[in-house]
Amino acid sequence: MRNFRLNVLIRVILLCATIFVLIYALQQEDWFMTTIFAGVGVLLVSAELIRYVEKTNRDLHSFLLSVKYNDFTNSFVSTRQGKSFADLKEAFQLVTTEFQNLRAEKESQYRYLQNVIEHVRVALICFNPEGEVLLLNRAAKNLLNKPYLNNIQALEKTHPKLHEIIQSLKLRERRLVKVLLQDELVQLAVQSTEFKLQDQEYKLVSLQNIRSELEAQEIDTWQKLIRVLTHEIMNSVTPIISLSESIDGLLEDGTDEAGKLTQLEEEDADDIRDGIKTIMGRTRGMLHFVDAYRNLARIPKPQFQKLPLSLLAHSAQTLLQPEMDKRDILFELHIQEPSPEIQGDPDLLSQVLINLLKNAMEALDGQDSPKITLQVLQPADGKAMIKVEDNGPGISDEFLQQIFIPFFTTKKRGSGIGLSLSRQIMRMHRGNISVQTREGRGTVFTLGF
Repeated sequence: MRNFRLNVLIRVILLCATIFVLIYALQQEDWFMTTIFAGVGVLLVSAELIRYVEKTNRDLHSFLLSVKYNDFTNSFVSTRQGKSFADLKEAFQLVTTEFQNLRAEKESQYRYLQNVIEHVRVALICFNPEGEVLLLNRAAKNLLNKPYLNNIQALEKTHPKLHEIIQSLKLRERRLVKVLLQDELVQLAVQSTEFKLQDQEYKLVSLQNIRSELEAQEIDTWQKLIRVLTHEIMNSVTPIISLSESIDGLLEDGTDEAGKLTQLEEEDADDIRDGIKTIMGRTRGMLHFVDAYRNLARIPKPQFQKLPLSLLAHSAQTLLQPEMDKRDILFELHIQEPSPEIQGDPDLLSQVLINLLKNAMEALDGQDSPKITLQVLQPADGKAMIKVEDNGPGISDEFLQQIFIPFFTTKKRGSGIGLSLSRQIMRMHRGNISVQTREGRGTVFTLGF
């Protein structure tokens, strides 16, 4: 403060001196230039005095503007104006530093929240009443196959059903819907919430693909049903076989019991024997039938080991190439180098891959220029995949929703357990099996690990 007073005093003395010179010069008739210089000196010293005195106000004004516009890049360095001014500028600097720390913390929290939102597997879309999209995380971009979305209305052209559902959702309403995304039928749990931030209303919609959860529940339900059915059918069929074999033995035997039966006319005895043999044949067929379906509930526990996916592909090619050559099917194998490796059971996964290739071969019956492409790849996201693609007639929407249901088949001699079994094996490997198809344009089955 003492320095401030001294500087002000010096400027006042200079001002007084220049005023005195100016007055004296005005009294002299021939001091014209001196009068001009003295007048200019008075103005300059006055301006300097005002500037010096108002510097504190300018610092305060600069500080308040920094607060208003959230600009805390200015620094307030202590000068030699005295202790009180040094304390004032130190206070300014402390407040500015605190605001800088708060902003850095806020930006850090914002980046943290952004990373969490980007890595969460649930698709999130946030938009305002005008439809302007303010948030579209990575899961939403992948689900909708859109790198960006400026307005929610843009969904009406590409995904009209999904757009209608999002727009009609009420506060905290949750719906389960089936929609076709990227030629793949997916089951979505769609939920919305609304909130207000700084007097602006927003709507946040989450879209979660619950296909894997539903598949797990569906498989568990089918396994329970199969166990019950096999138990009941086996309990019924086994005694029938035993009884049929006993009766047939009596007819062939020479004992008294058999003799009474052989007293019948030979034609009647033959009819009885043929009938019993038919019963035996049918019941054995039923046992064979039940035993085949029981495999769905008796998949052996996977024996995990380090497994290059190229090994699976080459093994399947070696096994099925002769049959493909007989059918004039062009087979192409593409393996990304280095070959992706997983932890899996080679026997079970070979069963899945061979089943998909056989299905593709059967789908190409009667097709012009039949072709199957097998790809082994690992995209940038790190998920290893095997793709089996054919140029067959594709799968109709009617059958697309049923192909993974046990016992469902469109083949005359199919058992209907191949795809169900494959999906169950993939789930045991913490993977999934999906299908993309367009009627008349072929089908792609993808195994994701």
